[in-house]
Amino acid sequence: MKQTRILLAAGALSLALAATAGIGIAADDAGEARSQAMKTMGGSMKAIKDTIGAGGPAADIVAPAQKIAEIAATIPSLFPEGSDAPDDEAKAEIWQNWDDFSAKAKALGDEATLLASAAQGGDMATVGAQFDKVGGSCGACHKAYRAKP
Repeated sequence: MKQTRILLAAGALSLALAATAGIGIAADDAGEARSQAMKTMGGSMKAIKDTIGAGGPAADIVAPAQKIAEIAATIPSLFPEGSDAPDDEAKAEIWQNWDDFSAKAKALGDEATLLASAAQGGDMATVGAQFDKVGGSCGACHKAYRAKP
C-alpha cells in the first residue's frame, strides 16, 4: 500500500513538473496521466480525512493538502483537446466550457492551499471547515464534468 502511494505520488510529481516546465501531454497519454493524478488527489483527500477523523495532528495535513494544490495547477494540462475517449469519465462539456473548467481547477488549488495554511496554524476546527471547502471544489467539478460521479 505504501509503495503504491509512493508510485502515485511520483507519477503526480512528474506530471506537475512536466506541466510547469511547459511540456505538453499528448492527447493519447492524457487519459492515463489524469487518472493517476486523480487517484493521487483521492489518496491525499483520504489521508486528510483520516487525520481529521483521528483528531490530528494538523501538521500531517500540510503535505497532502499541498499535493492537491500542486496537482490542481496541472489539471488543465491533463485535458488536452482531443483526449476524450468513449470509456473516459471526462464529459465533452470540459472542452465546450473550458474557461469554467479551468476556473474550477484553479478554485480547487486555491482551497487546497488555504487548507495547507490552516493546517500549519494547527486549529483542527479551521482545518475541518477548510477541508469541506476543498471537497466542495472537487464535487463542483465532478458534477459538471465527470461522467461517473
